[in-house]
Amino acid sequence: MAANQIDAGASIDAAPGCADYHPMSAAVRRDPYPYYAHLRAHEPVRYIEDLHAYAIARNEDVRALLLNHERFSSDPLIQLAFGEGNPAPDAQYMIACDPPDHTRLRTLVNKAFSRRMLESQRVEITAIVDGLINDAAELEEFEFIEAIASPLPVQIVGQIMGIETSMRATFRRWSNNTTAGGNGETLAPDQLAAIKSDANDFREYFEERISDARRTPREDLISALVQAEAEGDKLSADEVLALCVLLLIAGNETTTSLLANAFVCLAQFPDQERLVRANRKLVAQLTEETLRYLSPIQVLFRRATADTEIAGVTIPRNAIVMPIYGSANRDERVFANPDRFDVERTDLRQHMAFGWGIHMCVGRALALLEGELALNHLFDRFRTIEVTEDPIAWCDAFYLRSPKALSVRCR
Repeated sequence: MAANQIDAGASIDAAPGCADYHPMSAAVRRDPYPYYAHLRAHEPVRYIEDLHAYAIARNEDVRALLLNHERFSSDPLIQLAFGEGNPAPDAQYMIACDPPDHTRLRTLVNKAFSRRMLESQRVEITAIVDGLINDAAELEEFEFIEAIASPLPVQIVGQIMGIETSMRATFRRWSNNTTAGGNGETLAPDQLAAIKSDANDFREYFEERISDARRTPREDLISALVQAEAEGDKLSADEVLALCVLLLIAGNETTTSLLANAFVCLAQFPDQERLVRANRKLVAQLTEETLRYLSPIQVLFRRATADTEIAGVTIPRNAIVMPIYGSANRDERVFANPDRFDVERTDLRQHMAFGWGIHMCVGRALALLEGELALNHLFDRFRTIEVTEDPIAWCDAFYLRSPKALSVRCR
């Protein structure tokens, strides 16, 4: 596929009318990056009238906003992201609360979801990666997301959480419908009904698993969350439920997008694939650069707790703000040649694909481990991986960036 057919990102000159940024517009979903460049240059804070929200485009401002949890609360995040797809509407989500509640939850989660626990699962994770690649290798052409990128994180999170194998395809559907719930206004009644039904099933399943873990603990993450304790404090059943939802959703979306987006980027920049294949030490850089260049999470939400000024614009108290991660990660003030995909760049520590500050993604280490293992094993198995999807259709959820499908030809 020719590089100009993929449209993973383009220069500002490639999109006339890029002053008309709206995160839900079809043009922005096709290619948001020229719009982000315009915002950074001319309108770093933009009020989106029908959303009653302020979009924040520059890296410096996004970073400051994410670090200032006293001025910008995380409390609206889940309802705006999940909408009717929320399986735990009465639970307190860690990513949607502020200190001291967040501090308490994060402390308990870190005890259960540790790097040591992840390393103990490396053999099982590697077996899952190999199994999916072996199955796909029987076909010269296949749909990469369906065959590898989507089932991989669900199977791995399922393994870590102790979920029976027979449920993992169902989890994929539940995860996809939860994120689709944030597009409530654009959904047909039958779609919305299916999303609500799945949210209810999602909740009931995990409530039963959590009860089982309290009665009979096992060697899995759900049991570890139930048993986690700090200074005499433990997680409630609702808090464990919310964490299970987050781990499944975030684990699915980030890794699926990372793997699919990596091959979109390599198709657009074939010289970078040659570099990585020649020097496998660059696979870690490839995962991080993919996260920067095509950030899986493009936009999230905060609420201003007081009148606050950003880039000369007054954000009124209780207003919703939208830090645009996708724009911050292409900011020319921070990243040299930001529209160039470069696995050898030295400024990757500044990317915010996993968030920033106290809400840095708790599953970051797992996503990077999955990405590096999968990419290395794919390069081992196939001499060439050609993207044949043309054109790329991007996912419907406006705050995510990932192909809906990615047909590939492997040899």
